[in-house]
This record gives sequence, structure tokens and C-alpha cells, in this order.
Amino acid sequence: MLSVSSVTKKFGGLVALNNVDLKVEQGEIRGLIGPNGSGKTTLFNVITCYEQATSGSVSFRGRDVTGCAPYQISRAGVARTFQHIELFKGMTVLDNVLTAAQCHSKARLGGVTFGFPLVRREDARLKDIALQQLEFVGIAQYKEEPAHSLAYGLQRRLEIARALATQPALLLLDEPAAGMNPTEKQQLIQLIKRISESGITVIIIEHDMRVVSDLVDRTTVLDSGVKICEGTPAEVQNDAAVIAAYLGKDDLATKPTGAVSIAGVVGDSKGPFSPSPQPRTCALALKLINSFYGNVRVLKDISFSLQEGEFVAVIGANGAGKTTLLKTISGMLAPRSGHVTYLGEEITGMRSDRIVARGLVYVPEGRGIFPALTVLENLMMGAFLRKNRTEINHDLEKVFTIFPRLKERIRQAGGSLSGGEQQMLAIGRAVMSKPKVLLLDEPSMGLSPKLVVEVLSTVKSLHGAGQTILLVEQNAKAALSVAERGFVLEVGQLVLEGAAGEVLGDPSVKTAYLGG
Repeated sequence: MLSVSSVTKKFGGLVALNNVDLKVEQGEIRGLIGPNGSGKTTLFNVITCYEQATSGSVSFRGRDVTGCAPYQISRAGVARTFQHIELFKGMTVLDNVLTAAQCHSKARLGGVTFGFPLVRREDARLKDIALQQLEFVGIAQYKEEPAHSLAYGLQRRLEIARALATQPALLLLDEPAAGMNPTEKQQLIQLIKRISESGITVIIIEHDMRVVSDLVDRTTVLDSGVKICEGTPAEVQNDAAVIAAYLGKDDLATKPTGAVSIAGVVGDSKGPFSPSPQPRTCALALKLINSFYGNVRVLKDISFSLQEGEFVAVIGANGAGKTTLLKTISGMLAPRSGHVTYLGEEITGMRSDRIVARGLVYVPEGRGIFPALTVLENLMMGAFLRKNRTEINHDLEKVFTIFPRLKERIRQAGGSLSGGEQQMLAIGRAVMSKPKVLLLDEPSMGLSPKLVVEVLSTVKSLHGAGQTILLVEQNAKAALSVAERGFVLEVGQLVLEGAAGEVLGDPSVKTAYLGG
């Protein structure tokens, strides 16, 4: 049905896909999994011609479709859904599906203009196709409703109905279960099985490994743009390379040569942090937090606390809600219910700038540096709310001592730095804000193993100097190798907590990432 041969896709200097091969048989349900940033959606984009491969080829039903336009691959029989729902929100449910059914319309402009009988018959035929697909996915009763009025799970079904209306032979589903509750996921599994039984081949990207295990015949695993494993769900779940890709490697067991020690720079430190026998003050507390994106409930009754001077890691697979957790704490997303308390003050719903001014500082996923500003200008943005020039200059020298490479590139544009250097810059900018609590979002993302070690070793040194840190990470081993305490987040719920070593050794961590 589908053959992807030696496909490489580059975005500038970033290699998103590296010599990937994929063969999918007719009638198969194939899973495509991998950690965040592994290249899964990019592969879908190449197959459906949203992106052109830098090299390699794609063959569909024996025909080379490399370089086709998206509408041509759709007419050839390949349909897809999107990671983020892409509906025509202002149109009705029926009209959304009709737009796709017209993929194979025989009507011509003249006939439409003059309302020829052939066109009227064609319109009726397309409407029948659209209604059949709405009936098939179980939402025909909403046909006249605006698409935006549907509940989130029903919008996912509508997107599948629209894809089916193109009469595909191959259906690509990009995280269709994202944001669904357990009941909706079970209904989705049954729907996809019925799609497969109707003769349509399916490839599904999904981070909920229970969904993958219940559905697929075989699973292909990508990591950093490279195919690392292929096999049955059971084979994949127990493959050492897959476990390492999801949970990380033991790279932080020893401190790397040349890693920066900042003892005496950011504060006095006598080496690795040892928990004080004295009672700690609560720095941050969450109580029954529920956060939503639209109708999608992402965080579900989250409660935990972080003590002053503590280093806590929250781990979980992509889509577990880790970034949403930090956005809720930092004021970038207001929770629907629950309370966030910082140093004894209620900050629920408070503006982000006011939270930063109080010393609760967020380093976002993807670094969020200003690409057109120099390294120095980026760092000074971190000190924007501060007034004492002498203290600012003193802390700037501290940052340059922590990250000597930033001093070497002080006049260089932030956007021209490597990924590791940009992460150093993002952390350095946060340090310039004089944080009391530092929130770090996936600092290892996109970095080589060597740079992951360097960056997280520096974060550990910050903690050793007394910094309170809340780290969210997909790389479980890396995060729990530097933290004191760990939490496991799974589909928006905290399912495990304890000392970092105990959490890492718990079998349920593997289950949270790769399923049972």
C-alpha cells in the first residue's frame, strides 16, 4: 500500500527525518510512535505532500507520488487528520464533510453556474456520501450544528468523517485520541477497527500506548528522525532502544568532564545537595487544579507541593499535560478550578508579569529566546523588572561563569546559536530574573546526549547552590538522575510520586510511557 524509501527531511540545519524507510501492507493498522520531536508528524507531512522530502521517495499503490501536490495525493486515495483539529469552525457539520466529498466531484464551473440537472444530481450524490460518513462515525444527528459547537471528542470524530469522505484507501490519523476521556478513547478504538474492517489501511500516531496496543498490528518507532524499531506492540514495548528513547539513558550517572561547577558563583555549595534536616517552607502548592483548552480537560485534580530548596521532577510521555502544568503555575493559563499558592500567597489567575516579579520564573519548552536579539540583549530581558544596575551586572557575570560559551557569543544573535547554546541562554535569562522558584520545561528537548548531560548537570549545580526547581521532562532517567523527588503525570493525572530513585525504578513508569 505504502512504501517510504530512504526519506530525509531537513529544515535548515535541523534533520527532522534521517533516511527513514517504512512499508505498510494493505489492510494493516500500523502504529507510528516516538518521543516528542522524533519526526512523526513530519513523516505524515511528507507522505501527504504537505512537505517535500529533501531526499528519498514515497510510493503509494506502486506509483511514485514524491513531489505531488496535497490535492493530488488526496485524489489518489490518501487522507489524513491533524494533530490539532483543523475544522471549518464557522460551517455546519455537514458542510465540513461536503468540502471533502467534493474531492472527486465531476461538476464543472459552467454546470454549477447554470444549475444543470447533472450538477444537481452530483450535489445530491455528494450529500449522500457526507451523510453516510457522519452516520458511520456516529454524529449524523449534529449535521446542521456549527462545527465549533460540538464537544471536543465529537470534533475529532467529525475530522475523521471529513477524511473518510474523500474515499481513501489509506487513512493517516495524527493523535486522534489526544484530549479524549477514557470512554471516548474506547469508542474511538472501536471506530478505527470498523474503518479497518471496511477495507481502509490505517496509520496512527498516538501517545497513549494503551490505545496503540489495543489497535495496531505492528508499530514503527522514530527517535530524533531515525527509525529505531519495528515490530508488534509487545516487541516494541520491551525493546531496549525504545525504552531508552522514552525513558532516557543513564548518561547522568557520572558528571561529564568539563561540566560547569558553579559552587561559589550563584551561592555557597559544598557539593551535591543534601536535604536539610530542618523543616522546609512551602514554596509552591497546587490544590485540585483542573486546566482546560476549550472543552478539553488537560489537568485533572492535580495536587502537590514544592518546598523551598527542593528539586522536583515531573515526568510523563508527550501529551501527559506537563507543559500545561507549568503554564498554569506561571499564569499563562488560568485553571478552570483549584488553587495555586506561592510562598503563602494565592496566585491563581494572576497575570504572568506579576508572578515573574515575585520570583516565580518559567523557562518555556522550545526555549523562547528572541532570535533577532543578541545574547547580551536576551539576558538583559531577563532583568527587565530589576532596577539595581550593580546587582544586574554582578548576576550577568555569574551567568557568564555558569555558561562561558555565552560570553564568547555575547554579540551573536540568539537565533544563530545551536540548540544547546539556546537552552543555556534561556536558563541564563531566567537566572537574570533572580528566581526564587525556577520552572524548567523540557530543557533536554532536541539536544544531543552530551548536551543533555551538560545542561542538566548545570541545573543540578544550580540546585546545589540553593535554587528551588520544578522540572518537567519527557526524558525520565535524565530528570530523575538530578532531582530529589519525582512525580509521574499520565493523561493529566498524577499517578505516582516518591523519591527520584524509587520512582525511576517503579515498573509503572514504563507503563505510563509505553503501556502495559
